[in-house]
This record gives sequence, structure tokens and C-alpha cells, in this order.
Amino acid sequence: MEESAPAYRCFEGMKIRNIVRYLDRYMDCDAMFELGFRYFFGVKVRPDKRKALYWYYNSAILGNEIAMYMLGTMYAAGEGCRPDVMESAYWFAQGAEAGHAASMNCLAIMYAEGIGVEQSDEEAVALWNKAVELGSEEAAVNLRILRGEQVD
Repeated sequence: MEESAPAYRCFEGMKIRNIVRYLDRYMDCDAMFELGFRYFFGVKVRPDKRKALYWYYNSAILGNEIAMYMLGTMYAAGEGCRPDVMESAYWFAQGAEAGHAASMNCLAIMYAEGIGVEQSDEEAVALWNKAVELGSEEAAVNLRILRGEQVD
């Protein structure tokens, strides 16, 4: 019988090799995300955007919505890969479907500007409204800008 991973695992202070051992045992998406985070930002390891992309991808495949968002940003900016706005839109859409407000905001921007997707103000507004419901202040500002309202 396989042992299941603990419900929540804090990886703060753990060395990379211990996180990898944990991954070998549990195939945990949070551990994969942690490795992506550390490689992306250079936390206790030399920054390596390609390794970050690899670990974020594996975490996203297992359902981590923040990893989906990070993949969207990395593909948009060409960090660890060639810039690919269609791949970026795909990952923001996956994050948005998972209920991640920042992914919704970024995908809405792509719809508003027609970047990687067909331009659609209606899709953008719908996504921004969902993101606002989830508490995104950035989405609220973007909605006001789209409506031509004054932004402080």
C-alpha cells in the first residue's frame, strides 16, 4: 500500500536534495512548485530559469494553479524558453479555470489586447469581473481603464 503525502508540507529551510527525496517518495505538486520557485528566484540555489520552467510545468500538470500562472508569465516574457504568447495564454487559461485571480487578470489583458488570443473585450470584462470577485485590485483597475474611468 502506498503512503500518501501529508496534507500540507512547508519546505522552508529544506535543502534541495531533501525536497527531491520528498518528491521521489510522494510526487507532490507543492514540492515541485517549491523547486520551480527556488530555481526561478535563486533561493539557496543558482537561478536557472529552464529548471524553474521544468518544475513549474510538472507542478502545473498536477494541478497547482500558481505554477500555471508562473508558466504563463515565463512564456510571455521568454524566461527559460522562447517567448510564446499562445503558450502563455494557454497557461493563464488553465490557471483561470482553476480559480486563480492573477491568471484571470493576465488572460483578460491578453483578450483586451488580442495577444495570443482573438481580441475580445467581452471575454476580458468577464474575466476581470471574476477576478474582482476573488479580490483582485489589479483587475478592478483594468476594468476602470477599459471603461475610460479615472484611475487613482
